[in-house]
Amino acid sequence: MGVSVLSGKAQFFELIASDDVTIIEFWATWCGPCRIIAPVFEKLSETTSGPKFYKVDADQEEEISQEAGVRAMPTFMAFKDGEKVGELVGANPQKLMELVGQFAS
Repeated sequence: MGVSVLSGKAQFFELIASDDVTIIEFWATWCGPCRIIAPVFEKLSETTSGPKFYKVDADQEEEISQEAGVRAMPTFMAFKDGEKVGELVGANPQKLMELVGQFAS
């Protein structure tokens, strides 16, 4: 399925309210660790069924980043039914696999 780009607060609220798990990567173009972990997130999105995968450019979508409470890059957050159900701050492939694995079907 791959990773889709999330844009706009309306789409953000719609996705996190879903009864599907949505995992969002908050990243920035200037963030070196973001570039390192992005291919891992992409691969997980292609090999894991269940959650939906999105990415948000935190600089272009500041409203979404503020709404989610993002304070560092990269940050990965999982949402379901409007609630945050998981979070990982930093570019740690093993911990990212564990976060995604919790929601795999």
